[in-house]
Amino acid sequence: MGTIIGWHRGEASVRQKLGYDHIPSIARLFDSISGEMPAQHAEFYSTRIPFLPITSLDEDGRPWGSILAGLNGQTGFVHNPRYNTLVIDAELWDGEPFLETVKNLERESESILIAGIGVEVSTRRRNKFAGNARVLQKVEKSVQIELVVTQAIGNCPKYITLRDLVPHLQSSPTLAYQERHLSLEATLPDEVISFVHESDTTFLGTTYSATAAESQWYPSHVGMNHRGGRPGFTRVKLSDRRTVVLPDFSGNRIMTSMGNVEATPFASLTFICFITGDILYLTGNARNVYGTKAHSIMPFQDALTEIFVTGYILVRDALPVRQRPGVEIQRSPYSPSVKFLAEEGPQLQLFSKEDQPKALLTSIAVHCPTIASFEWESPTPLRIKPGQAIIMDFKTLLGPRQYKHMSPSNPILVNDDFIRTWTVSSYTDDPSSRLFSLTMRRKPGGTVTSSLFDIANKLAKYKPEALGDSRELGLMVNIVGVTGEFHLPSSGNSGKDTIGKEEHIRNMVWIAGGIGVTPFLSMLTALKRSADRVRYSIILILSTKEPDIILSLISPIVEQAEDLPHMRLDFSVHLFTDTLAVDSGMELVQHFGRVNPEFFTQNHEMFKRAASDIYLCGPEGFEIGVLNALEGIGIHIGTVHRERFAY
Repeated sequence: MGTIIGWHRGEASVRQKLGYDHIPSIARLFDSISGEMPAQHAEFYSTRIPFLPITSLDEDGRPWGSILAGLNGQTGFVHNPRYNTLVIDAELWDGEPFLETVKNLERESESILIAGIGVEVSTRRRNKFAGNARVLQKVEKSVQIELVVTQAIGNCPKYITLRDLVPHLQSSPTLAYQERHLSLEATLPDEVISFVHESDTTFLGTTYSATAAESQWYPSHVGMNHRGGRPGFTRVKLSDRRTVVLPDFSGNRIMTSMGNVEATPFASLTFICFITGDILYLTGNARNVYGTKAHSIMPFQDALTEIFVTGYILVRDALPVRQRPGVEIQRSPYSPSVKFLAEEGPQLQLFSKEDQPKALLTSIAVHCPTIASFEWESPTPLRIKPGQAIIMDFKTLLGPRQYKHMSPSNPILVNDDFIRTWTVSSYTDDPSSRLFSLTMRRKPGGTVTSSLFDIANKLAKYKPEALGDSRELGLMVNIVGVTGEFHLPSSGNSGKDTIGKEEHIRNMVWIAGGIGVTPFLSMLTALKRSADRVRYSIILILSTKEPDIILSLISPIVEQAEDLPHMRLDFSVHLFTDTLAVDSGMELVQHFGRVNPEFFTQNHEMFKRAASDIYLCGPEGFEIGVLNALEGIGIHIGTVHRERFAY
């Protein structure tokens, strides 16, 4: 195949559905795919990579992703003997799909379709190719293949996790699962599903099968691509335990992989654990999903690919390179937050795009330069449980997202849809109320919070009276929905009938890291208004660098609750900070430094009394540390209530 002359029918269809066919600047991106392998690519493959993901087809025409590697995980197993040609000396293992492909070849001179992508994970450099290959030599599981490149392209470094890989000489591949042809009733084992959900990298194999009429201009070929994100970005539908959902992130807009799926509905996914060397191979029937149909599967994801798995293989301890012990990986700054499937997400009330109410900014309370509360008014009352979050679309404030292939100064903008989820920090039991407050921290480099705080700062400087009443600004944003299972249940949810009982004590432990205190503000307010005949014993464990600011948000609610004759609330705070806190008027024990495992060990009875009423909210690292500490004292972490934004 020479230089690409245009888009094949699958690529053209995808580009039409996504609206790319009307953008002149990307109309001829196929010109970036060369019919020749550049010399620097050949040098890259032969000197820089310790393993090579490839795609080949089985006897049923299904793509399988394979991992080719040389002896002992060293570079140099790929050679470039002449123009446009690679020779690969690979050591295969039982279960490796390419081993079966080689066995099925009727004669060694037969040619097969092949594609591959070389990724140097220490630099995020990657190049890919497609072409034809034939077996030169095979001795047991050692194979030498010759590959003639017919398509070549370099790719950007987005979504690649930086890793420091070293050879692992003690690899001992062991076949754990091999189900090449699943029955319709079969499902994936828990271990396989967990493997997918724990991965931050997968290699996507596709195929394009040309008709006789197309083959002269758009010959059949296979493709191999890298897909990366945060751990869990690829999801498995638990409703059938078999369909894998791969979101499409903003890329170079060539759309070869989705284009192949559009024309020939098969795909493979290959996952690697770089710590254990385990490799998971999946293949199946594939389809692309767009727009509202995609949103119904994975909310706010505009395009995705579903793979209904028809075969899978899991080989343990196979990859002959591993992550260097003691060296941390570095996530790509371009990777967006994980989006969960609609079926696995928290309680969710979404408005259709046409019916999204517009919230009006009514007031701003600036607590310090980096923390403020923004009050909004909805045109209709919203049913928000204490602790739940609201989803808002700030495109009316920031304008529509502009396409950027790369954005080195602010990588998150590449996939930013300007939709944000915040816990509602206020609560009212008035069913007609339309007001709600969001207490937030200004995030360094954050597009939305920076804009909101800039507005607050300008008002404070030039028109301070508008902070108390901001309606005249006319600042309105769309309300997308209400979400969250991290909310205060009714007293009946404790499993005990408290009606008519004078004394029932409900022990609760709330653990907050910094601005993670916001859901507890609405919970406290809700308890203050509760008519339940329950005595609440609440212990707040608070870790913060701004103790005076955070305590000033809590103490007025506690004081009001204590003044109510019907309210029976025992509320105390364990404060972890490096700063001496002022007198807040609350029962408070101050600890200097961070929350530590010793605190949990010394107070294990307190946590056991709370049982299933332990609530945790804070940054990811904070939550992981707390969960580890709770697990260390025998608390089952599955019972801990956590705030998880899926959107």
